[in-house]
Amino acid sequence: FLVFHGKERFSTEAHHAEPANDAHHDEHNKHDETHHDDHGHGGGKPHESPWVVTVPLIMLAIPSLFIGYFTIEPMLYGDFFKEVIFVNSQAHPAMHELAQEFHGAFAMAVHSLTTLPFLLAAAGAALAHFFYIRRPHIPMMIKRRCIALYNIMENKYGFDSFNEKYLAGGARLIGDKFWKIGDVTIIDGTLVNGTARLIGRISLVIRQLQSGLIYHYAFAMIIGAFLLLTLFMKN
Repeated sequence: FLVFHGKERFSTEAHHAEPANDAHHDEHNKHDETHHDDHGHGGGKPHESPWVVTVPLIMLAIPSLFIGYFTIEPMLYGDFFKEVIFVNSQAHPAMHELAQEFHGAFAMAVHSLTTLPFLLAAAGAALAHFFYIRRPHIPMMIKRRCIALYNIMENKYGFDSFNEKYLAGGARLIGDKFWKIGDVTIIDGTLVNGTARLIGRISLVIRQLQSGLIYHYAFAMIIGAFLLLTLFMKN
């Protein structure tokens, strides 16, 4: 009722700033209206979507009004899926019980008009029309007098904030820890960068042995030969 029968809001909320100059403001509004209408958004008046969007929606809407009426009996209670789906009526008697109460799509539709869910929905629609179209001051009065209940229902009993704070927040916290410990510390810090740092440190030690002086290399060869001979003589 607020969307389709209430007061239009797009025209009153299009501009928020006070005009400094009437002539300049009028020219600015004309420019804005042209700009918004060309692009289909902003403060311009809402308009229908182009035909490439509207026509497929209409073609889908027409059969959706009737397809349930013509398919509920053969598909749900008939033999349409006889060779594909088998329902054990002893293990799952719900479909068998529903079939006993089903007397055609039209009778089912007429019977639904006398059921409690339909009556409650119709009463809710009538009450909403009375509150928000005929007497819009009543909801505001109820809000002021029952502000605590209004806040509870407005916040959806706190489920959204609970999910956002604890479930989504907990998931983000766990993901952040996995990222910092697993990705930054272990993978990047230890495996990737740590390996590079280890190779660099080993290179610093080995580089000290590569002095470029012949007598250093000769001395190393003599020491190596002495160690080999010592080891050979022991064996």
